[in-house]
Parts: sequence; C-alpha cells; structure tokens
Amino acid sequence: MRKHTSVRLTTRSHQSLKALCALSLPAEQAGETHRPLSPEKVSILISDAPDPATAIRAVLEQVPAHSEVLARKWRQLVVDLWSQHHPHIPVLLDLPITAADVSDTAAIQDTFSALRIIANRPLRLVNESGEWLLTADDAYYLAASLPSLQSRPLVQLENEWQCLRLRRLRSLLHALRLVRRQGDQLTIVKSRYQRFAELPTIQQYYLLWHAEVYHVDWSQFAGIWGDHISLVQEGLPLLWDLSDRALPDMPYDLRLWNQELWDTFQPLWEQEGLLHRQPGDSILLAFVRTHALPTAITQVIMRDLFEYFGLVAGEGELYVWTTLGIELTAAERTQELPCALDLLK
Repeated sequence: MRKHTSVRLTTRSHQSLKALCALSLPAEQAGETHRPLSPEKVSILISDAPDPATAIRAVLEQVPAHSEVLARKWRQLVVDLWSQHHPHIPVLLDLPITAADVSDTAAIQDTFSALRIIANRPLRLVNESGEWLLTADDAYYLAASLPSLQSRPLVQLENEWQCLRLRRLRSLLHALRLVRRQGDQLTIVKSRYQRFAELPTIQQYYLLWHAEVYHVDWSQFAGIWGDHISLVQEGLPLLWDLSDRALPDMPYDLRLWNQELWDTFQPLWEQEGLLHRQPGDSILLAFVRTHALPTAITQVIMRDLFEYFGLVAGEGELYVWTTLGIELTAAERTQELPCALDLLK
C-alpha cells in the first residue's frame, strides 16, 4: 500500500478545495442525502496522478453532473494542487492528454528500448565518408530491438541508412543530447538520461515530439524530395492547419489529406522552382520527383511522424485522428509551446 506524503497546501488552495468539494454536492434525489466530496480524498487522487491531465480526469469522475463552469474551476484548481504536490516537476503545458494516452506510442517505446540498449553496452561506430555511422552489426542489433520494427521482416543491414526509422531515431536522441559519440562508440549521456527517465511520461513524450518537429531535419530522410519536405517543415503552422476541422476516430481519406497539403504548399514549391525540371535531371527523374511526391510526404510526415507519435492511426487509404493528435495539433496552432530542452540540464 502506497504511503501518501503529506503536503502543506497554501491556505488559499485549501480553502478553494473545500469550497469546490461543497459546491460539487449533487442535488438530493428521492429523499436521498449526499455527503460532499472529501478534500482529503481529492488531494490523494491528485497526488497519485502521474500528470495534471490524469488528475483532472480522476477528480471530475467524482463530480456528478457537473456544469462546465464548475468543471473549469476544478481544472484550474487541480493543476495548481498537482504542482504543489510535485514541486520539482514543472508543468510544461495546459494539454488535456495523459500518460495513458502516450505511453504506448512507438516514439516512447522505441526511445526507451534504444536507450536501455545503449546504456547497457555502447555501440560501435565507423566513419564512412566523414559521417559516423553504427557498424552494420550494431545497426541491425539495435533496429531489430525496436518495438515498432519487430513486426516487420528486417534484412541484414549493410549501412545504418538502410533503416531510416533507426537513423531518424538516432538523430532524435542526438538532438536531445541523450547520446553522444565518444571515439568510435555511441554512448549514453548519463546525467541527461537519468533526468529524462525521471520525468513524467507526458513530459518525456513532449520532449521527444518537440525535438523531432523543431530540432531534427526531416529533409535528410526524404531522398530526392528533401527540398520539398524542408519547406513543409519551415511552414509548420500551415501543416497544423490541415487538422483544424478534424474529429477524433472519424475515418478520413489519405488521398484528400495529400491533396490539401499539395494545395497548401504548392505555391511555396513553385516559388522555389521545385515543381520544374532541375538542371541535370533527366525527364524521367523530373517526372518521378513530382508525381511520387505524395508518396514521399505520406511516409515522412504521416507515417514516420504523425503515426509514430500516435497522432493518427490507420491502414491503406484511410486513417483516423486520435484524441491525442487532435489535442496536440490544436495546441501547436493556438499556444506558444515551450522549447523545454533545458529540462534535461
């Protein structure tokens, strides 16, 4: 049985808690009388929650038939009380997503799988044309251990770049400075790894998401479409706008999403001359570069970003936005989200 640590709340917070508990007493029904919520019970629910959003859900489940005004007051108070119960964990965002929403995402699962492997044994690197890459054996060993790849047949790798999922993950870990090169080895950065592991899951997820979106160059994973993808990454607000009318768990046609993205970014691509034949390109290459662009965008953005981070799910030509995806892209559109990389200092 967990031992609850006593936290001395501010007088104002304690009074607000008592008042809201009293206000949340349901009306009498058929002669029944109801006791108000116990401030002590609510405080335990908040203290036990791994993040503010989980705490809010747990508390509101105890408030029967609550009005939106009352719910808003509870949300504000719960965030404040959660911070008092967890003074050493900063509240990064006002996002209605919980640890349960993100803990099973491929991004979280792959990250910890890779970090555990590297922490247990540094991986070997080899310099190829000025770039330090994992040796073929260690690249295969690490890739085969990633949960997101375990359901796919994986052939022996001759070069780390043959597995873009692995290469992209390593770029993410480097961006967060969780790993580094020491001589010819890839090693863990122990202090930052320890700090990262101690953070609540929702903050781990947000750090991964933020680093992937703003600190990893997507173009390096896009082949001959790198310049097109680079302009998409430079115009992220336009990308977030594509989901502004989406509803969770409703099937959408992937081809329509691609068409909307094309319509949005075509003027930028035209301005940079990317939709015209490039000097030195054959007619065939120019044709492929343009007509296979939707396929490249689907892989780099929809599959390797949105799906990997749990924002969408689906197969074939249909996909659905998850609640996580709706909330996170809405936050990207409407909030000035923090960088937060210094949390690992």
